[in-house]
Amino acid sequence: MGKIVICLFLMCVLVASGCGYGSMTNYGGGTTTQAAAAFNATLNTGDAVNDQILKFEITVSSVTLTATSPAMTTANLLSKPAEVEFVHQAGTFEPLALANIPAGTFSGGNSYSGGGTYSGSTTYSGATFTVSNAEVVVLNAGVPVSVPANLTATTVTVVFNPAITMNGNSIATINFDLDLAGSVTLNGTPVTSATVNPMFNVTSNAIPAIANQDDNSGEIEDIHGSVTNISAPNLTLQTSQAAFPFITDINTQFEGGITQLSDLKVGDIVEVDGVTRPDGTKYASKVARNGGSTGEEVEGIITSETGSPATALSIADQLDSSGSATPPTTVNVAINSGTVFAVRTDKLNLTSLPAFDASHIGKGQRVEADSATAGFPTLATGVKLREQALVGTVAASPAPTSSSFTLNLSPTSVFGTLSGETSIAVTVPSGIILKVAPTAGATMLLRGLVFFSGTSYTMIAITGDQN
Repeated sequence: MGKIVICLFLMCVLVASGCGYGSMTNYGGGTTTQAAAAFNATLNTGDAVNDQILKFEITVSSVTLTATSPAMTTANLLSKPAEVEFVHQAGTFEPLALANIPAGTFSGGNSYSGGGTYSGSTTYSGATFTVSNAEVVVLNAGVPVSVPANLTATTVTVVFNPAITMNGNSIATINFDLDLAGSVTLNGTPVTSATVNPMFNVTSNAIPAIANQDDNSGEIEDIHGSVTNISAPNLTLQTSQAAFPFITDINTQFEGGITQLSDLKVGDIVEVDGVTRPDGTKYASKVARNGGSTGEEVEGIITSETGSPATALSIADQLDSSGSATPPTTVNVAINSGTVFAVRTDKLNLTSLPAFDASHIGKGQRVEADSATAGFPTLATGVKLREQALVGTVAASPAPTSSSFTLNLSPTSVFGTLSGETSIAVTVPSGIILKVAPTAGATMLLRGLVFFSGTSYTMIAITGDQN
């Protein structure tokens, strides 16, 4: 089942308008003294894989919550319409927006410096989304094609069952799940159009301590965008969804040719990892510079390659830094001896990895290509292997274990069509615990890194769940 997950992280201190806090110590491993924007809610989106779809994007222009006690409806929680692509999020979650949501009332003092108390609570019974501009990209005869997508409804109401009650001290998550497989009907063979009827389910969870956060409960993994403001020790990252302020400190890791915050410039393209601190602020644990303001970045699935070793790639565009309202379905990049190949290992603690270079790159892999100049086609200064999701059934032979098994794939899936594979060998590194144990015949959604030896594919799993 595909899903949209929107997580509302309700912090210990609520501010009604999203204003800043004073100094916070050791939440990110160091001390910061400059005020930073704090929010009691983070809206995340996520998805589970639909293996027939290369790209599924919709514009979310409004998210509101409806309360029954006291009776009210929140204002739009989005600062601007957000274009959200879900296929690349399969098996993980990314932030959509930051907001402050009413959760009780404050009285008897100053909410910034203390001396007062929160009283009462707010009970929310549901949410309403306003969506538009659905885009669906599929493979027809192995070629990416954007097909007409008809939205049958632009307003989607979700009922909370049970209702969710929040007070000033609440710390919780609310997960909105979009059933992607049930929400998108592909019409025709080959596919000539798609019918989109968004259907949601909702669950709620408690937020763990910072050390135990994951990507659906406060942790932020690999958020991409351009730097719009730097005011040490803070930076603001603008994505295609919203602006996200982050705090850095002496423990923040800087990569991509930078060693400190002052090395960054407004307009630089970066990716950030971080966590949510108890006051609602975002702490950047890692900031990696991918390019300057004159460069460009694209992420997607390799659909064709030229040469062996590869000299050119065609990539189905899932995300890019151009900001274009009408991005191309595919982009072409050239590769030469100066192109730097890298693997984003994230949570993997491995001493060695399979090869990833111009001789070990293949159709079906998900990559990021960076360029020093805007526009495509262009020369890729860097190509980075990125996580992707695969869905299939666990093979009975060889006998599956917690550390290795074989996943049988649909030959008509995007990955199966591009790679020609009907199965893939999966390894689960030490320290990675899948949410469900691999058992023969079970259908699993796996997210991880897919490598190509030149003749066959393997996957190192990072997360795994039922699909």
